[in-house]
Amino acid sequence: MPRSCAAVLAIILSVGSLPAQVPPKLKVLMLTGVNNHDWVATTPVLRELLEQTGRFEVRVHEEARGNGPETFAPYDVLLLNYDDFKQTAGPWWDYRAREAMLDFVRNGKGLVSYHSANNAFWGWEEFDKLVGGTWRETATHAPYHSYTVKIVDPDNPITQGMPSTFSETDELYQGLSMQPNIHLLATAYDDPHNCSRNGKVCGSGKDEPLIWTLKYGLGRVFQTALGHDVKAMDSPGFRLTLVRGTEWAATGKVTIPVPPNLK
Repeated sequence: MPRSCAAVLAIILSVGSLPAQVPPKLKVLMLTGVNNHDWVATTPVLRELLEQTGRFEVRVHEEARGNGPETFAPYDVLLLNYDDFKQTAGPWWDYRAREAMLDFVRNGKGLVSYHSANNAFWGWEEFDKLVGGTWRETATHAPYHSYTVKIVDPDNPITQGMPSTFSETDELYQGLSMQPNIHLLATAYDDPHNCSRNGKVCGSGKDEPLIWTLKYGLGRVFQTALGHDVKAMDSPGFRLTLVRGTEWAATGKVTIPVPPNLK
């Protein structure tokens, strides 16, 4: 073999023997600090779920006031564990912080809306468009209970390879205000026999939307209405869709595998 060919072959073989390059971790900024749910308990669980995949580096930010483009610029995806439900608590997001979040997603990055984050920002119509489905005047839920989540798009990168159903014990939102451009991934039937003690709130008797995606400008939004509390967050289906949905929001792709025991 000519010396030049031997040298090229040696280089190819040596490169082939190198370990695969690990992609840099995706940077997540979790925005919280105000919620009518127990954000103090759920925030560390969300952080652990993401970081234990090895795919994410998470920073928690509890102060909304003063946020701007410079706050969000270092990150790939924002995760909202924030709910100023009808502005019954504070501090509030000012105009600059709100516009910075919209621009972050418009310009090609990602947003994850977790559970009651869709209760936030009443009266801000652009937020409703941003997250695709929000808790407004028509929304409610029957008592916390066990139900079956159904995957309605098994070919989406987030749900691909998952079982067609998984069990959840959680709240089940009904009557959300939905935008027409969402891409629905999962629903659950809301049993009309499941009623509050006074009988005033029962299940809707319909398949209610639970998990969806949408595009906003050049960016991507993932929303899950699951995960009311730490108990609900123990569901393998919630955990897997949360981490895969966050990766998709950040990159438009999913590399986190479905565990063998879930296939």
